[in-house]
Amino acid sequence: MKCEKKFKQIRQYIVALLAVWLFCIHTVPVFADRTFNDIEHSYAADAIEAMAAQGYVTGYQDGSFRPVHFISRQEWASIFVKTLKRTSVNKSVASFSDVSPWALPYVHTLREENITKGISDQLFGAKHNMTRQDMAVWYARYFGVSEDARSSSVSGFVDQPDISDYAQTSVWLMEQLGLMEGDKNHYFHPKECVTRQDATLVAYRVWLGGDVLRERAKRLLGSLGNGAGTTSQTTSLPESKKIVVDLAPEISHQRANPDIEEPKSHSPRPNPPVTPVTPPKPEPPVIQSEPKPVPPITPSKPPPVLPPDHSSDFVADEVVIKAPELVNQPETYPSYQLSFQLYNEGRPVSIPDVSVTSVTYKFSDALGVFDEHGKIARSENIPTTDDCIPVEMEVTIAKPYRVLKAQTKLIVKGKTPPVEDPSVIRSVYLATYTISQATTLDPAAWSMPYVFQNAKGEVITPDLLPSDLKLRIEDSRGIFYEDGHIANLHLIPAVNSVIPFKIEVESPSQGIHFISDAELTVVPGERKKQYFAVSMMLQGQDVGSATTVEQIEQARQLLMDHFGPNLKVTWAMESRFVFVETNRPQLKKVLEYVDQYGDEVGILDGYPNNLYGLPEWEARMNEWLYMYRYNALNELHQSGSLGAPSVLESMDTDQYRKYLPKSLTSFTVNPEQAQWLKDHFKITSAMGWSATQYNVNSMYGEGSPLMPYWSNKDNPIVPAQGLTNNSGIVFMNSITIDPIGSRYTKDSSRWTLHPGDPYVTETDAAPQLYIAQQYLDNPYQRLNTVNYMSIILDINWFASNHNMSQIWENFVTHFPADREVEIVGVDGLKQIYESLAGSNNDHTEFSLMFRGSGFKAVMDSNNSPANLRYLWTENASQRIILSKEDGDAAWSIIDFTDYTRTSVPKMAYNLDKNTDVSYITGRNFKLHPTAPLTVNEIQRVKDRLKEIYFAEEVNYQ
Repeated sequence: MKCEKKFKQIRQYIVALLAVWLFCIHTVPVFADRTFNDIEHSYAADAIEAMAAQGYVTGYQDGSFRPVHFISRQEWASIFVKTLKRTSVNKSVASFSDVSPWALPYVHTLREENITKGISDQLFGAKHNMTRQDMAVWYARYFGVSEDARSSSVSGFVDQPDISDYAQTSVWLMEQLGLMEGDKNHYFHPKECVTRQDATLVAYRVWLGGDVLRERAKRLLGSLGNGAGTTSQTTSLPESKKIVVDLAPEISHQRANPDIEEPKSHSPRPNPPVTPVTPPKPEPPVIQSEPKPVPPITPSKPPPVLPPDHSSDFVADEVVIKAPELVNQPETYPSYQLSFQLYNEGRPVSIPDVSVTSVTYKFSDALGVFDEHGKIARSENIPTTDDCIPVEMEVTIAKPYRVLKAQTKLIVKGKTPPVEDPSVIRSVYLATYTISQATTLDPAAWSMPYVFQNAKGEVITPDLLPSDLKLRIEDSRGIFYEDGHIANLHLIPAVNSVIPFKIEVESPSQGIHFISDAELTVVPGERKKQYFAVSMMLQGQDVGSATTVEQIEQARQLLMDHFGPNLKVTWAMESRFVFVETNRPQLKKVLEYVDQYGDEVGILDGYPNNLYGLPEWEARMNEWLYMYRYNALNELHQSGSLGAPSVLESMDTDQYRKYLPKSLTSFTVNPEQAQWLKDHFKITSAMGWSATQYNVNSMYGEGSPLMPYWSNKDNPIVPAQGLTNNSGIVFMNSITIDPIGSRYTKDSSRWTLHPGDPYVTETDAAPQLYIAQQYLDNPYQRLNTVNYMSIILDINWFASNHNMSQIWENFVTHFPADREVEIVGVDGLKQIYESLAGSNNDHTEFSLMFRGSGFKAVMDSNNSPANLRYLWTENASQRIILSKEDGDAAWSIIDFTDYTRTSVPKMAYNLDKNTDVSYITGRNFKLHPTAPLTVNEIQRVKDRLKEIYFAEEVNYQ
């Protein structure tokens, strides 16, 4: 018997275990099956899951929905448009600059439908938090509210005067539809931010309401009458002094599109189950909080909602439970009251004071908390915080007889936390969401503007920010300093790229320390103009070797075909070319171009420094001008005037002055020769290799690519440092598609390539175009005095060398069409520089970052390694060149040249290769490849790099 009894006990124990196990497998999945891992205690959980199933809302990668986080305007635009199943079809709609790419289609739709026009012409306020009144406005416009719609009966909220004028009618409509309500004290809080769960719940209600809800809205708006457009709104008190992010009104002059398609439903609001399997998560019919309680409705005297209806019969077809927020706080229980609202055809109605009808009602709930009049009868039955009470009610109308029922789930809230000081920072975001690309950005003028918000999402004004506030930017890309200023301008990525970073906020006095994610989208900006100076060489005196009319025409036509007719070039002619009468047709063509396009006439001479002393140079230039006048302007010719001032004077008139030579195109020119041209021919601009050439025809030196620059009176290679040593002549480097032709790093002699390089046998201009593109997209363009390229072309040589002719044609034909480039002559570029810099070099600067093309010419010394990057930066005081091979941890200094050193080496005639006329100081690969920099030189390098916003690691040893 004992065994049998024990066996019975064991069997009962096993059955109990099975019962527990069965209970677990039927209850646990209810939690595990939630779409998101953080909505179990959200009153909008069911709405969130339903909307997620439709694809209208999404969560985050960690599986969360973040229901209590505020929703941004662009996130709300996505939900709003998705639920209405609309897409943007107008591709011409201008984009806001602050909208993330994924949100653009939804924002475009809102703009097309006149739901919103943003906070300005350029900004949507994409990442600003959505406010309650703006949520009401968007839906009201969808329902048909237009700018001139005004309700004579404004909303009944206590803080109705705080609602912005543009939102008054919209809030009234949303209140009448029961879509948005106030808190327990009947405050609407129009400018508070909306959480993600609140936004989803409102969208869910509208989605379920379908056409029925829209018809109700239509009838309500119709009730405003024909005077809706002129009815004056009740004068409101001054708006709240709260500073808010949205800058509405956004309303347009057109009525919102009434044809937006939305899902259809048989009920205008959700009907959640009364008895859920697990503790139910209620869905209150409010956004954020509940309305002020009203007295219970009794057959003798129901609570008035609208002005009395004096019809003989009372008609209603719907009842909605009005359940204010129930706080788990016993002292509030005696005053708690459930109420209800009756509707007829979507419009709120009240029970007439005098009526033959009889209306009775009764509240009930499964937990037995309330009595039939909606008062709390058994407070001990109220569940714990975050649980809910399923509430039902039944209204009976005697005549005409009708029984209406309603139900809701009332969530039990915890005690309301104390109101936080509105100056306490709880969030931070950027007031801008874009940054211009490096080529168009002025880093000195750009700053990172912040907006701080308190716990309610209100903007904290600067005067309320704590004095110990500290901000720090964490940028793994190295673009920004910790203080938010630009550190490395050249690291800003291409247009449409996104720069992510973090903002660390700390204030010991407020006890806050948090990190917020932020990002900036790179957008196009306004570029500075790019200039391209072109000098065409006209040479030869014999038929068959001289530049022809056809070559002149073809050369200019090629440029015009790509750059348009509004360009100017220099036609630089050598002595042999102007000496012979057989070249008169060519000269006539050049003068035609001067008349038609404003082209320039220039003098061409090869290596005058090495070939001619000053007397020979003077005779040579006088002969050039005399023979040029004889063959080009023969009507002015006077025999026996060679070398006389009258030759220039005869052309220096209003009629002929435009035909005078304006510049010298040369290779190496002595400063005395350049000064003679200035004194006798008024030529103050020169383009040639003298600016940068190293060891040209036994001349040993190197100069500046600072383009253009006022040269030193003793040395064209050196920029003038003041009025006392300024020659008054602007020198310009030629062939700046090849900045220099000298050797700086091992196995690299030519960083870039000239389209007319005699050692290039290919006909593809890809290497030259690659280099030109780096000029055009130079990240330092906004810092430079003038952005330029320049070149000297021997068009006759091109014609006789097919590969060079083809390279130049390919270069021009494929030159980027989307870059604004102005083709100018040599003197034209000088005039542009003079207008920008004045008559000195004091504020002139130029920086260029580029990479080798990877091209190696037939001559081994002409190599442009693709694994090398260079930074060339220069002002009137110094030139600095850095290089970095891919994979190196730091940049190396390969040149530091001090232009302020005295005295300046004077350039003499007939130099040999052992005479240094350059300004080489500090470290230089050619002369002092391992020379240490002084402390002063290192500091000058650091200061200069900071000036051009370059803060990468540099090896100063």
